[in-house]
Amino acid sequence: MAVFTTAFVAGALGVASTSLAATVSAFALNAAVGIGISMLAQQLQKSGSTGQQTNGVNGTLQAGGDVARSFIMGRRTTAGSLVYANTWGESGKTPNAYFTQVVALSDMPIATISAFWVNGDPVTVDTSDTRYGDWGYPVVEYANGSANNMWIKFYDGNQTVADPFLVNTVSSADRPYENTRVGTGVAYAIVTSQANDELFTGFPTFRFEVQGSPLYDVSKDSTAGGSGAQRWADRSTWGGDGDDLPVVQIYNLLRGITYRGDWLYGLQTITAPRLPAADWIVQTNKCRAAIDGPSGPEATYLTGIEVSVDTEISETVQSILTGSQGKLIETGGFYKVRVGEPGTSVYAFSDGDILSTEEQSFTPFFGLADTVNGVSATYPEPAEAWNTKTAPPLYNATFEAQDGNRRLMTSVDLNMVYRSSQVQRIMLSALNEARRARRHTFVLPPQAWVLEPGDIVSFTSNRNGYVAKLFRVDGIADHANLDVTLDLTEVDPSDYDWDQEHDYKTPVFAPLGPVMPPAQPMYGWQVEPATINDSSGVPWRPSIKVSCAPDQTDVSNVWVQVRLASTGDIVFDSDSTRYETPYSWVLNANFKGSTDYEARGKFIPSGTRVTNWSDWLPVTTPNVVVTDLIVDLQHVKNDILERFKGLQQELLDVRPLVEQLLINTQFSDAVLNEAQRSLVASVGQSNATFTENIQVVADAANAAASQVVTLTATVADNKAQADTQIAVATGVANAAAAQATTLSVAVGDLSAQGLVKFTVAADQTGVNARFSIALRTSVGASYVESGMFLEIYTVGGVQKSRFSVMADQFSVLNPDSIGTSYLPLVFQGGVLKLQNVKVEWADIVNASIQWAQIQNVSISSAQIQDAAITNAKIGNAQILTSNLDFNQITDTTTQNRTGSGVAGGESDLGARWTISNPNPNPVLTSIQWTITVTQNTSTYVKLMDFTTGSELARISVSGPGGTSVTNSGQVMLIEPRPGSSGTYQYGFVVFSGAVNVNATVTQLWWKR
Repeated sequence: MAVFTTAFVAGALGVASTSLAATVSAFALNAAVGIGISMLAQQLQKSGSTGQQTNGVNGTLQAGGDVARSFIMGRRTTAGSLVYANTWGESGKTPNAYFTQVVALSDMPIATISAFWVNGDPVTVDTSDTRYGDWGYPVVEYANGSANNMWIKFYDGNQTVADPFLVNTVSSADRPYENTRVGTGVAYAIVTSQANDELFTGFPTFRFEVQGSPLYDVSKDSTAGGSGAQRWADRSTWGGDGDDLPVVQIYNLLRGITYRGDWLYGLQTITAPRLPAADWIVQTNKCRAAIDGPSGPEATYLTGIEVSVDTEISETVQSILTGSQGKLIETGGFYKVRVGEPGTSVYAFSDGDILSTEEQSFTPFFGLADTVNGVSATYPEPAEAWNTKTAPPLYNATFEAQDGNRRLMTSVDLNMVYRSSQVQRIMLSALNEARRARRHTFVLPPQAWVLEPGDIVSFTSNRNGYVAKLFRVDGIADHANLDVTLDLTEVDPSDYDWDQEHDYKTPVFAPLGPVMPPAQPMYGWQVEPATINDSSGVPWRPSIKVSCAPDQTDVSNVWVQVRLASTGDIVFDSDSTRYETPYSWVLNANFKGSTDYEARGKFIPSGTRVTNWSDWLPVTTPNVVVTDLIVDLQHVKNDILERFKGLQQELLDVRPLVEQLLINTQFSDAVLNEAQRSLVASVGQSNATFTENIQVVADAANAAASQVVTLTATVADNKAQADTQIAVATGVANAAAAQATTLSVAVGDLSAQGLVKFTVAADQTGVNARFSIALRTSVGASYVESGMFLEIYTVGGVQKSRFSVMADQFSVLNPDSIGTSYLPLVFQGGVLKLQNVKVEWADIVNASIQWAQIQNVSISSAQIQDAAITNAKIGNAQILTSNLDFNQITDTTTQNRTGSGVAGGESDLGARWTISNPNPNPVLTSIQWTITVTQNTSTYVKLMDFTTGSELARISVSGPGGTSVTNSGQVMLIEPRPGSSGTYQYGFVVFSGAVNVNATVTQLWWKR
């Protein structure tokens, strides 16, 4: 037994042990032990601590060669340390599109990564998606449509080869990653990110929630007094729920943390006998014991820690002890631990056992400076990305009244505890324990020699009013005569009572990640049928009109999509609609008439705000169907004339070409440079000039350049001029270039002009290109125009091309290269003339054939979907196969009616029916019917054409009475021509007295 022992960690843990003489006084022992044994209670009584946090959450990625090794025990988050990074690869035309980081998580193998944060937000890793192979698994939140932009893979520290993705794909000559970089024993993650401005504003940051290294749990070792298959000598048996228990973590630190026989951290000489298994098993099970929590029963004490190997072992142990209200006891070289509420008494004594001849001391209460009646605590909260969170503060009105209505608060740092319930339990029990002020120091006879620090004793004292009151042994001094000086502090197991329903305060968790504005919905979205008219105002094509709210800010465009209602196929998709007055647009696209569509839209902001699509709204296009070829050609004609009208106006446009390109463009604080050349020659009334002007201009958002060369020659009033202009202009969202050559001559009232122009342009609405030639001559007030243009233009986001010529005569002639006299193709006066034509298939609306001679026709198969032949005369035709669908020539109906007559005369036998007879042709009718009578009477049933009022057929029956009589029959008839084409109503009529009538009729009529 040691001469002097206390409940503090001594010697090997870095805390100096103290030896006193055998005649140690009560005062000396009291001073050496200090106040209490609970580390958390001591911190409470310090009225706050400004000490630096030990082994706190590592939330920032570390880098550099001086980063200390670290390992993780229990559940903990870490940003890790960067060991390698490189950019590599291409995505489309983007070089170095991928950024890969290798982050070391622990310098000891770990169990797994249980959660992952990117830029402070929790994310989901889809481990079921293996299509990316060595890249790893995709991060769901960083998918952009069908493309992924982040991948992660993880090694637990037990790997035996270097990662092939790093060696073969990421490695470069400047930043090599050799195949020798296995990282033996190091758990690490590989995170690859793809450049995407919408997802990343910089290099991403990460946090990893890690389940630390498997630990040895003596309570799970049946050979050491526990129950289980774990063995100290076999690391493969380690691991389980004990990895998160503070007593198990401390046990492993005292035995020493090693990997493959090499020491990494902890003590190096402590053997198992110096950590009494029975004692450690009891305390382990106290941590494991279930207690009510927010989600049901949970372990009483769990802790997690990332241990940096440059941290004093004693500080690491004390950090873990704080999370379990624990204390580590060293007695004669043996280490024991005590956690949570005090145990049962191991020794009892009374006033009579105290040696009155020895010095005694008694502390009944704390001084005001050491008194605490409220507590607040901070801890890492997993629900808030393991950021430090302040627990709900704990106040006690009774304590405050006892302290003169003062609120005496202190704050504690529980950085190894990550459960709000455990934090609040520790706050409550620690505050209660900190109010236990009674403390005795006195001498007992040799019977107390068996006591050790940390033991619980019961003290009965009439002098102090105690009845078996529990005290904890905080210090012992052994005398030479075997007497024992004890330092005792009062304890009460009720301090650790916990009522989950009343004591627990549910924390308010802050949302993770940046606070983003909600996505902007599409306001005021409406769709309606519309038409596109020609230049004469005549409806030409069916379309759809869309509208939206006009009062939105930071909106540049509107994205519109249209789909077929029947199939969902997208038929129109454009984001080029400018958001501007009147905030309604008729879509320029090829829609079918009388067709059901659905349209939706969403705002496109000028910035990077998120916007949402509107709902799909239904719309039916109007019935604008151009079936007349002449009408369709008229629309094309009007469109071409509008284009040529614009070309002729360009002949009269005297503005410089660059000015034409810069319509609606204003320069601000522009820089302008200009160069000019000119030559002039004049003799009398004859003049010749040459001028050249070159300009370049630019500001912060626009740039343009132009060259203009003009040649003129005049003699009196006769003039010839040639202009050549080249211009280019570009802005932040558009670009254009053009080249034009204009020639003009004038002699009296005779003039001629010619323009050859080539333009290209691109902006958010599409890409356009046009090559055009315009000619104009005049004699006095009369003039003639001609020209052509070849263009590519954009309609509804779709590229189209067109080639048009305007001339009195358009002709194409083949060369007579082999002496054959070919006649030209000529279009003149609205008539197309050509000598020979070979047509594989022709759709002729109207044809006038002056004379045709067909020697022999054999039609083996003909398929006519829709034909109207007004007059046809076929002398002799042999048709081998006719592909006519069913019911194309005739149509039929079959009706059946049953029932009986109604007293009082005639009545309908069931419902009437109608047939639509498009031609006034006879109707072939077949009737089969049966009628029965049971009375002494005559009755009948008949078929009527109610439209014409004609009776078509009748069957009768008479009965003598007393017995039933039945008549049945079948009738076949041809109804005479019913008159004009139209809808006719038919039905059966039955007379009273008839029973069990069953009538069936089948009608057939010719539609053509």
